[in-house]
Amino acid sequence: MITTIKRGTVFLTLLLVFASTSALAEDATDAQILHLLNRISFGPAPGDIDAVRKTGLGVYIEQQLNPAQLPQSPALNNRLAQLPTLNVSMDDLLREYQADLDGADKGSIAAKEEKKEAKHQEMTIVRELGEAKILRAVLSPAQLQEVMTDFWFNHFNVYAKKNLDRVFISSYERDAIRPYVLGHFRDLLEATARHPAMLIYLDNWENTDPNSPIAQRMAMRMNGKKKQIGINENYAREIMELHTLGVNGGYTQTDVTTLAHILTGWGLERRGGDDGKASFFFDPQRHDFSNQVFLGYNIPGGGAPEIEQVLDLLARHPSTAQHISYELAQYFVTDDPPPALVSRMTQTFQSSDGDIAAVLRTMFQSQEFWDPKYTNAKFKPPFRYVASTLRASGLVPEGDTKRLQGAIDQMGEPLYECLTPNGYANTNDQWLNSDAVLKRIAFAKTLAQFTAPAAPQTIEAALGANSWSANTLATVQKAEPALQPALLLGSPEFVYY
Repeated sequence: MITTIKRGTVFLTLLLVFASTSALAEDATDAQILHLLNRISFGPAPGDIDAVRKTGLGVYIEQQLNPAQLPQSPALNNRLAQLPTLNVSMDDLLREYQADLDGADKGSIAAKEEKKEAKHQEMTIVRELGEAKILRAVLSPAQLQEVMTDFWFNHFNVYAKKNLDRVFISSYERDAIRPYVLGHFRDLLEATARHPAMLIYLDNWENTDPNSPIAQRMAMRMNGKKKQIGINENYAREIMELHTLGVNGGYTQTDVTTLAHILTGWGLERRGGDDGKASFFFDPQRHDFSNQVFLGYNIPGGGAPEIEQVLDLLARHPSTAQHISYELAQYFVTDDPPPALVSRMTQTFQSSDGDIAAVLRTMFQSQEFWDPKYTNAKFKPPFRYVASTLRASGLVPEGDTKRLQGAIDQMGEPLYECLTPNGYANTNDQWLNSDAVLKRIAFAKTLAQFTAPAAPQTIEAALGANSWSANTLATVQKAEPALQPALLLGSPEFVYY
């Protein structure tokens, strides 16, 4: 069973600063519209090119930058409502699945069986979140919001299979990522820093001043073995190297160690609270209250306010502005983005106090974004490829998406299961190889196993009649009808974007 994608009615009337930008002129070509749709969304669905042509590039971009003003998709909302774990609080999930934050094994056969069943149930959370990710990418009118959710999740990656992140992962995306993807970077940074999923993944919930009274008398159990609490630098390193300043952002190993001491006590309670919200909590008994010097700034010992001061410094540091701007340009423009574009985006980041939408607007207005040499220059990662095939076909699968998730897994991007903190890459050197091309073609050939057969005419029209080379069209026309959709979806015009 399948449903046809229905596009919402476009409705904003805006005065746009884009009017003077030639790349966003009213007489935009279908090629320009397709380029925008390939980058700002998970690919065009049937009718998208016509809709953007009527609305205008600038208006469409502004609508995507303001997703709260876009119409809802009843079809999407109905499907998401069928995923029971999607909006359940972490504490409720912990109670329901009898999860144990310390991972204690009680030793009995019954206890081991209960723990095995709990882990199976916990993975249901990950599976349903993966299903929601696919459905949103295919059906949501707020395509840029979904694209940015994918971008920021990889930027602030957590591994779903580590400890109780199986339980926390859905809340992490829902509460710490999704609300902030087009807002201010400082808010996003703090939301991820405080979330139990990040605290567990990068071990800051263990980070304790070794000279604190609690460190002298406490030990915690990990995999049945006792481990003395002390300084853990994992999160301190990654928040600078990956989340903010960048690897060449001007910090030293001394700054890493200093930040780890400042972050002591920034953790979570060992039992879920009664309020049904994230169990973040600052423990002064584990905190190092010494005065510190971090990135050349004096940080007086004062508990939780120290950490807020550090987050302010990191979010507003010039290196952070440059690092985030580079990554956004790499994601939306080209793997090696032009320095002049990154510089202008960096200036916008700094002048707007890290307004993500403003930085994106600067990029979308730029001549570099519209430069034809960057059209179809990026090779689609597995998730984007699968989502774009469904959108171009005008189809979305009914029922469980486990097989679709399995296909994405086989192509090398299992959803929410990137082990390393840098997340999945979006560059060609990560994904472009002969095996990847063959796997995408194989998926396209078996698409009918996941949905009803796609009509080749629908796919051709979704990307525009002039988007296909004469060679591709001739090859498709000579093939058996059953193979024609796969040839289009496996063509160079489609596997690149």
